[in-house]
Amino acid sequence: MVTRFLSSLLFNLARIISFLPFSWLYAISRFVAFFLRHVIGYRKNVIIQNLSRSFPEYKYKQISSIANDFYLHFSDVFLEVVKSISLQGSNFKKRYKIENPELILNYYQNDRNIIALTGHIANWEWMSIIPSLFPFACYTLYKPLRSKIAENLMTRIRHRFGMKLLPMSNAARYILSNKNSKAMYIFIGDQSPHKTENDFFVQFLHQKTSFFNGGAKLARATQAAIVYISIKKVKRGYYSVSFIPIEVQGTFKHDVQLKNTSSKNNFEEEVIQLYAKLLENDIKANPVHWLWSHKRWKH
Repeated sequence: MVTRFLSSLLFNLARIISFLPFSWLYAISRFVAFFLRHVIGYRKNVIIQNLSRSFPEYKYKQISSIANDFYLHFSDVFLEVVKSISLQGSNFKKRYKIENPELILNYYQNDRNIIALTGHIANWEWMSIIPSLFPFACYTLYKPLRSKIAENLMTRIRHRFGMKLLPMSNAARYILSNKNSKAMYIFIGDQSPHKTENDFFVQFLHQKTSFFNGGAKLARATQAAIVYISIKKVKRGYYSVSFIPIEVQGTFKHDVQLKNTSSKNNFEEEVIQLYAKLLENDIKANPVHWLWSHKRWKH
């Protein structure tokens, strides 16, 4: 009862803030970024360490500059999430432009499920607008937050345009059970897997990095199309989103049946390697826009 009341109170407060113009929100963002960076030093050591290991060719001055800009971008994303509570759909679509929705529609028209892989880059939270573009269900896999209040708030925001949330613990069973109901499943797959999870190690940002292979495994099991979602920040409050096909030996293509020309492990590993490379390219193109505060290499 208390959790429900506090969740409702927090949502209504966020809703009031969401009616502020973008210019005001970005002014607030500058203050928040300064507070995070210079007052409390939010995960400062993690950010600097991640950047230094990922860009060993950069001098400390360059690393520090990227870190400073990251705090501002991170604050922008937080306030843009709040803004999305009241942002009208037509305006939202102009700010979060999907460049090639026809690729996804083509898969759907060819009776395909879609496994979409992406990362915590640019504004990944604004992907909640994607379901409004397609005539089928879209799911985002996620790990429930520890705070029930924060969990309820984010669920309400993400549901606004029809995005369905699928807990990772139930994802495999659900997707396999519903493989004949066409849908798109979005895996934000750049988090560090638990030690008990199946994963592959690839070279990523100059480091041996483990990636959870659940998306590739489910794509193979359900003969789904696999795409990478490339999200780029054009400028404050504006993003460009493209779907890039990930096709490897053994991928189920259009009306061609899945061929067992590559082993199970080779198929999954090739998918993860291509996904990691595409994500790495996006990060290198705009280093500020990835989630450097995440403890990516804690294992």
